[in-house]
Amino acid sequence: MTNRILTPALVVMMLMVACGAQAQDVAIKILVNDDPISDYDIAQRARFLQLTAKEQPGPALNQKSTEMLISEHLQLQEGRKLGITPGEAEVIRVIEGMASQNNLDANGLKTALGRAGVNISTLKNRIGAQLVWQRVVQQKFRREVTVNDAQIDEALAQNGGSSSGGIKQLRLPLPNGANQQTVAAKVAEAENLRARFRGCGSVQSLAKGVQGATIRNLKVQDSATLGSPARILVRNAKVGQMTPPTVSRAGVELYAVCATQAAASTGGLTIREEAQRTIMNKELQEKAENYLKEIREKAFIEYR
Repeated sequence: MTNRILTPALVVMMLMVACGAQAQDVAIKILVNDDPISDYDIAQRARFLQLTAKEQPGPALNQKSTEMLISEHLQLQEGRKLGITPGEAEVIRVIEGMASQNNLDANGLKTALGRAGVNISTLKNRIGAQLVWQRVVQQKFRREVTVNDAQIDEALAQNGGSSSGGIKQLRLPLPNGANQQTVAAKVAEAENLRARFRGCGSVQSLAKGVQGATIRNLKVQDSATLGSPARILVRNAKVGQMTPPTVSRAGVELYAVCATQAAASTGGLTIREEAQRTIMNKELQEKAENYLKEIREKAFIEYR
């Protein structure tokens, strides 16, 4: 066999091909006020949505991924204007919490995502944008949102005037013998639902978007019968909060805490507090959506 001699011209050609392939992988597709979004970013987000939201690949998913990334860049830019940035330590704590509470460690979650073709940085970027935008909305609008007694009375009347329960369990089913990758995907899906939680009244709407999802209304006293770590998470959660997802034999579970043991005995006060929190969260969400539309209209977005 004849050895192939690498002439200087051939070396240059090979380097050019290699650099060209690398540049293609990270080609800039969009500029959002000079912040770049690459083909790789879009492909990664699309793969992430395929994994966590069971989205089908194709032009529609690519467009959805693109719009999501544009929105997140705008949200991060607004955060920077207010001095709000995604802290690396905080993002890591969220990821570690997602993993450790569900029989995974951070490396296990990273490995599971990697096997599915998703870089862990895709999840980190998503979490960072969510954390920043939440603080931006709170800082800009929390003083503008007020809820009066008439609004609470109307909300209670529409809900039959009854409490939505002490604890609501939202369960996402897992197939028998699910592997680590399947579990990680279901945990990520549950975490996305948790990010959209807007009080106990929103649990029903969250479940509608997930095939096979079930809701159970539990009494506050029933929390003592839950397994660990769900029991500890519920015990430490405040009224109006949803716990991080936990994994059981039956599936991935989230718990919305609607009343504590002490508050359950007071009845009406807890119901009114829950109704007030639900109304405030809804109004904040509406303001956030309108604010993002306004930002987008003013933004310079260049498609390449």
